[in-house]
Amino acid sequence: LRENPEDQRAREAAQHEREQRREAMRERRRVQRRGHGARDAKRQAHESKKQAHARAVQRRVDQELRAAEAEVSRDERARWHGETLKLVFVTYFRVLKQRDSIGGLLPAVLEGLARYAHLIGVEFFADLFALLKRIMRGQQGVGVGAEEPEGTVVSARVSLRTALLCTLTALHILRGQGEALNLDVKDFFVQIYALLPPLAAAAHIEATRVAASSDATRFTAYQTPASVAAANAHRRALHAVSSNPADLADHLSDASAWEDTVRSESDLLFECLELLFLGRTKVSSILRVAAFAKRLCLCALHWPPRTAARAIDFVHRLYVKYPAIERLFASDGQGAGVYLREIDDPDMCNAFAACVWELHWLQIHHAPEVQQAAARLLEYARAEERKHRM
Repeated sequence: LRENPEDQRAREAAQHEREQRREAMRERRRVQRRGHGARDAKRQAHESKKQAHARAVQRRVDQELRAAEAEVSRDERARWHGETLKLVFVTYFRVLKQRDSIGGLLPAVLEGLARYAHLIGVEFFADLFALLKRIMRGQQGVGVGAEEPEGTVVSARVSLRTALLCTLTALHILRGQGEALNLDVKDFFVQIYALLPPLAAAAHIEATRVAASSDATRFTAYQTPASVAAANAHRRALHAVSSNPADLADHLSDASAWEDTVRSESDLLFECLELLFLGRTKVSSILRVAAFAKRLCLCALHWPPRTAARAIDFVHRLYVKYPAIERLFASDGQGAGVYLREIDDPDMCNAFAACVWELHWLQIHHAPEVQQAAARLLEYARAEERKHRM
């Protein structure tokens, strides 16, 4: 649609008039500043020493008053920030302590706790850890129903996303002040280890969340980041070419539901693994590291190419930090016993009785990035083996 020429000329004339008024205002201000400067210079030339001293004292008093006002405003702002933070955490803890179904609030609360974990007081850490463990076992915050047994590692009543967020929240707490405390984190290692097989079977591990499913405690992902970006680009293009609100309404009714800011389960998993093994100052057990490396290679056979390549690269980084897992890459150096891959305890599965044969299958994967990641890891393993033989 083309604009009416008369409307266009009227708009241009109004714009020109506004520009002239702005220029006149700027010129008036410049003249005023020059006049004030001349008067100040004339006054300074004819004032006495006593007057100059009094003016300097007044200037210092004014500066001190301005500094005091700024200090008061900073204190006031800090007080209001503290009150706001207290109310946010009260809301978070109130949601966490609910035993009945709390809808879609739990994942949002866990994400908020993970983001602001460094602001939580140390005195709350022990209770918060115990509560997160109960949520992961399906004994808290997932609705009314039969409680899971005490030894349950992965509850069917807890979604994969919620379990990952519980672990991520606990690890962010440990990353700050909690690292100096003597808190048992083995349950979180076991939790992530037990979640790997279900995540290997998750069809939408790389997708972002769109909406809650019929089960209010679970969040279902249907769109990958690439498809969400394409939908948003199409929406922006429609805004650019169409000026009819009626045309935009039908499109925005669906497109506005897409969210491209929520992390996928794949991103949450690898952030947990980073914090467990590469972000902590304490060195993990070598049996635990080997068990995770073996299970990640198994899961990489089933994951989409992007997640499979990330898993292989993470195993590569584990090998660099923990060279003692080299026995997994030697076909003739396995330990005694049998590898128990069905056991969800990384310390008891006897991972050194197996080898990472999956890497040879991944070298013929249909995705080039997976092939290259597997080839790099095997080449590094061969180079380390040659180095030890020399």
